[in-house]
Amino acid sequence: MPHTPISSPPRPPTAQLAPPAPSAGPGPPGQQALTGPQSEALERFARLKVGAAFLEQGMGKSRVAVELANSRAHRLDAVLWVAPYSVLATVEEEVTTWRCRVPVRFLGYQTLSQSDLTYLDVLAWARRQRLMIVADESTFIKNAHSKRHRRLTEIRTSADYALVLTGTPLTRDLWDLKRQLDWLSPKILATDDRAFRYRYFTMHQRIQRDGSERVWFETHTPNVAHLKSLMEPYIYEARLDVGVPENAREYEHDVSAPTRTVYERERDDFLDAWAAWGQDHALFRMLGNLKRIAATDPDKCRSVAEQVAGRHTIVFCQYRKEQQQIAHHLDGHLLVNGSTPAAEREQIYARFRTEGLPLLLTYGTGSFGLNLQHVNSCHFASMPFNYELVEQARSRIRRMGQTRPLTYTTHVSDLGIDVLVAQNLRRKDWLARLVRHEIDPTGTL
Repeated sequence: MPHTPISSPPRPPTAQLAPPAPSAGPGPPGQQALTGPQSEALERFARLKVGAAFLEQGMGKSRVAVELANSRAHRLDAVLWVAPYSVLATVEEEVTTWRCRVPVRFLGYQTLSQSDLTYLDVLAWARRQRLMIVADESTFIKNAHSKRHRRLTEIRTSADYALVLTGTPLTRDLWDLKRQLDWLSPKILATDDRAFRYRYFTMHQRIQRDGSERVWFETHTPNVAHLKSLMEPYIYEARLDVGVPENAREYEHDVSAPTRTVYERERDDFLDAWAAWGQDHALFRMLGNLKRIAATDPDKCRSVAEQVAGRHTIVFCQYRKEQQQIAHHLDGHLLVNGSTPAAEREQIYARFRTEGLPLLLTYGTGSFGLNLQHVNSCHFASMPFNYELVEQARSRIRRMGQTRPLTYTTHVSDLGIDVLVAQNLRRKDWLARLVRHEIDPTGTL
């Protein structure tokens, strides 16, 4: 059903490959049995050359991919496993744990897009292999115009089998699904972008104050069932039942007078630009600036620090300034962000297992790959626009094997931007659409 892969006779694995684990039947002694969802996913993909495992974080997606590769070991020379760079070490550890019997080459999405030499090397190597390719956290390739998507698509043409893994397949709209399925095989949906837009979206038009016309598209719900019917044979989706109660809390914090003044000035500048020419770049600039102003308010950060002080919990922040301000008000804490060296991060994570202190993380460094189920609460000091980051962050503690009730606490300011972000995350939509097409900015911001 997918395009015919390019294959060749077996060749010895290159030095860049992780060697296959020794064959030991279904796995090493004492290896835990497959869960129900894992077994069902393997059964779904057994006769397919492509598949999408939409399993929530903590459900063992990596093991599904390993077992699938093992079942095809006699037809494969290698596995190419592509994942966000920040989780590659975790993925390698899991592949070793589950004893993949096929040599595995690991590649970061960031390396794929940034290094021409690596891309050309992997592409040439892939053309010499009977290959299975795994796109882990596949929403990283949802932008069809990105270099990583185009390059991974080119490599995909040489693979006999392809699998996508993610717990959040849809983070904005139906285009996320189309990009992932088209990468697996364009024959699944068998439709170009223009036809897809007019089949599964409804076009809206509005005349602006200056007389110009604005056009946008929103999901056409009646046709979604048809789209689902096309995808269903190639998808296995399951939600994680951790078996413990889960609680969500929200605290609203007052902001300081200087922050409110800066916020209102930024908002008014945006509204003037909106009324004058309605350009998108004014909208995007305003959204980012208002979010940053609200998140980094000193009064709000001090209030968040009071909520987490002395607790063994995780605190997710969007901005380093926000993270530093919260840390300033804590007598004891652990902190990781993009400037923390890799070796030091591992030491901090090890300390966090035994020290009853809050761990302050930025979404970029903490929302993917970490298994922190030894704690049972997390705080969102501020919320990002991206639904996927929130779900990934929750999944650091929401994993199989968790035995205690879970609590997720959201901290918001009393400024309008946080109302819009909350609506955005509930809808899994793009915040700009809420402002531009559905909400009167003067009534919410």
